[in-house]
Formats: sequence, C-alpha cells, structure tokens
Amino acid sequence: MSKKQITSNGSASVLNPRTTSYEFLGPPGAFLITTLTFIFPYTFAFACSEKAGGCPRSFSELPAQFMDVLSDVDWWKAQWDPEGFAAYFAWYAFTIVAWAVIPGDWVDGLPLRTGERLQYKINAFSTMLLALGIVGGLIFTRGPSSFTYIYEHWVGILTGATANAIVQAMWCYLSSFREGHLLALGGNSGNHLYDWFMGRELNPRIGIFDIKTFNELRPGMILWTLINISMA
Repeated sequence: MSKKQITSNGSASVLNPRTTSYEFLGPPGAFLITTLTFIFPYTFAFACSEKAGGCPRSFSELPAQFMDVLSDVDWWKAQWDPEGFAAYFAWYAFTIVAWAVIPGDWVDGLPLRTGERLQYKINAFSTMLLALGIVGGLIFTRGPSSFTYIYEHWVGILTGATANAIVQAMWCYLSSFREGHLLALGGNSGNHLYDWFMGRELNPRIGIFDIKTFNELRPGMILWTLINISMA
C-alpha cells in the first residue's frame, strides 16, 4: 500500500503525528544554529586570514576586526568570486554524476511507518576514492601548488555552498506539504522555522535520488577532505 493510499484513507494523523517536544532548544536554538552556521565561516574567512592580517590576539577581538573588514566597501566588492561560486556547483554536479554512473549495491533501508523499505545506492566511498585519485594525480604530476584552488577561491566556494543549502532546504520544506509525504517524527511541530531546520519530510526524494543521504555523505564530507588537502 502506498503512502498516498494510506493518507487518503484518513490515517495521516497516525502516520504523521505532531511533534510534541523540541530538540536543540527549540525554535530559538534552530534560529541560532542556522544563522551562526553561516556567519562563522565568513567571520573566520574575513577576519582571521592572510588578507585580514592574520587572526586577532584573542577571540574577543574577532567581532571588532570582522566589523572593520565589513566596513570596507571596496573589499566587499573584491569578495564576489563567480569562478569559485561556479566551481562549487561543478563539484556538486560531479558528485551527482558519480552517484549515477559508479557501480554500487542497492540496499534496503529500515522499515518505514508505512511498511515500505526505501532503497539506497552505496557508492559514496567509491566516489571519494575517485575524487582523491584525481586530486592525488594532479598533485603528483604538477606539485602541491597545483591544488590550492579551494584555498584561493574559498569565499566563492563557500557562497556557492551556502546558496545551494538554502535553496535545497526551502525546496525540501515546501515540497513536504504535498499530499502523501511521510514526515519526520521530530520535524512536524507546526513551527515553520523549527520544522525547516529539523527537516519536515522524513525522506525527501526525487525519484530514487535520496536528497538527505546524498548531501550528508557525498558533496559535504568528501569536499571536507579535499578542503583539508588544499589548505594544508
């Protein structure tokens, strides 16, 4: 029986009960985590970098140094990096293509409240090995300085990742209101900000493409490794 059939039979409230308790300090915590997650990377990029003259002597000086940087209009204009912005989306496209073409086992997930089992393609580790192989070959043939691109275009890449995260989060949240979607037990409180933060739909998908597990394992975690290599 499909989710839509179950919902149409009047058991939506049973399948998707209201969230009655909060995690992460509720809506205030969701707001703080969401905003600080975006603010901190830019703060360290702008106020704790070579261009900013290095890190301040103490953490308490960081906000003042950050505000000094933000007050420079010319410096702001110099931060727009369309090449780095595009590079992030090129990386994201690479991970999607790798997910699609690299062989991998399809495994069943845990039973859902509907009785269904969704399938997941297991090839994230193979994708990481491919990415590391390409990077390793580049460094081996051209030297370590050939892979400083992420470091040199960090703000543009960061902006691309931020834009991608916001757009996908909004899409997943809005699409969860379509009939027949199974909601997360912790993301159905009725508070828009909190549910958006937690993820209202349990398994947001486009066909067989599972958005949540893909973003967790591929573009983020693998890129994290490449960032460390580029900035070493």
